[in-house]
Amino acid sequence: MHKNGMKSITRGAASTAICAALALGTAGIASAHDGHHAGNDARTSHHEFQSHHTDSRPDSDHEVGGIVTALGTNSITIQRHNGTADVFTTTSTTTYTLGETAATVAALAVGQKIDVTLTSTAPQTVTAVEVDLANVEGQVTTISGNTITISSGSGTKTVTVGTATTYTIGDVPSTLSAIVVGSHIEARGVATSSTALSATSVKINVGHHDNH
Repeated sequence: MHKNGMKSITRGAASTAICAALALGTAGIASAHDGHHAGNDARTSHHEFQSHHTDSRPDSDHEVGGIVTALGTNSITIQRHNGTADVFTTTSTTTYTLGETAATVAALAVGQKIDVTLTSTAPQTVTAVEVDLANVEGQVTTISGNTITISSGSGTKTVTVGTATTYTIGDVPSTLSAIVVGSHIEARGVATSSTALSATSVKINVGHHDNH
């Protein structure tokens, strides 16, 4: 009886040990498997993060965007989005637009953000230049001749208007004289600096209450 009891206890302990080993082995495999996936997920996220920043640069073989840093008789120097500066050759057939409005080379100025289209064959020349337009809006604080100062959510902005600037109230054509201190305007045009804009069009908002 005693021997049989000891055998039963021994067999029971052995079975328990085998089950525990199997459980630990399974847990180890699961842990390693989970760790492998976690590593893959981390690498995937990192890869996607890098790709996102790399793919965000819009330059291609035939289209380049950036800031004008110099203008020559038949050349434009552009600081690209990736930080490099390159000189591009223009010709007598190069076309120019301010947004979607036809313009001339005289519309270009240092500091403007532009997009250029290049020929597909070497040596590459510029076939088209589009000056990117910017928008600014806010409440008019001062008006001095052709210069309008507005207070916007990001600070004080200067809007310069000219003879070619158009004005609207709603969808109705208007004039510069309709703008007074306290008016709320939306100006669209060429950004000449981080705080100044040369307006091609100005929309005057009637009945707008500036919360700032």
